Amino acid sequence: MNTAGLTAKIEEFMQRVVCQNCRGKFDKQEIKDQPVKPYKLGQSIFTLHHQTDLTSEVGDRGGYVTDIVMMDDGRLVMCLPNQKRLLICNTDGSQVDSIDVQGKPWCVTAVNNSTVAVTLWYSKCIEMYDINNKLKLKSISVPGMWWKGSDITTINNKLVVGGDNRLLIIDHQTGEVVQTIQTDCDPGRLHGSRDRIFYSDINYFNNKLYWYSYTDDTHHTLTLPSQPKGMTTLQDGSLYVCVLMDQYNMCHLMVNSISLLQQRDFKN
Repeated sequence: MNTAGLTAKIEEFMQRVVCQNCRGKFDKQEIKDQPVKPYKLGQSIFTLHHQTDLTSEVGDRGGYVTDIVMMDDGRLVMCLPNQKRLLICNTDGSQVDSIDVQGKPWCVTAVNNSTVAVTLWYSKCIEMYDINNKLKLKSISVPGMWWKGSDITTINNKLVVGGDNRLLIIDHQTGEVVQTIQTDCDPGRLHGSRDRIFYSDINYFNNKLYWYSYTDDTHHTLTLPSQPKGMTTLQDGSLYVCVLMDQYNMCHLMVNSISLLQQRDFKN
């Protein structure tokens, strides 16, 4: 697909995507009167604003990070499966703390200001931790989820994990699977935004970005240049997607409700 065709598809796709989560975060920070400025076509947004060196805390061995989440207060929580722990710190690397995990933490999502939910490698359980008191709150058994480190996200105050051709919606308070959503692939990376769940195929050769809409109970797809490896929503509602071009190159796509903003290739 050429650039014009891809841009047209992205325009059609993103016209349906509006993020309210970020507006809510601004309201919580009491800056309601400051509008969120949308990114513009050609605007340089791929600038390294900050880099945190955690070598002294992580060490030279087993410091592989599989997932990371930022809490509402700015703290970072990251999974260190080889060290079997969650690492907690501020963005400047200060106030470092950790929580030991019985197993290999693989993916993490924020549940509220002090609680995270974590999936484990080779486990069909979700574990919930209080990062303020460094306590394990509960373990939720989910028989249908991926046992090789399922991704995890939240939507409508529920947890979402992947399974065999399905998305599983879990009430973290009761531990029950409250909804099963059939999919055309085995969901890999997950991202919840407003009333939509975005996901990619765990299959390495599938370049499609999928999403499920609660509003109309429908599934949609968008073909990207390569396999989506991660995604997040920015302050103006734009979707930031990272795709793997080959073994050594990454491509970051930036899209909003109007157009493809920018594409940048990264080489190791």
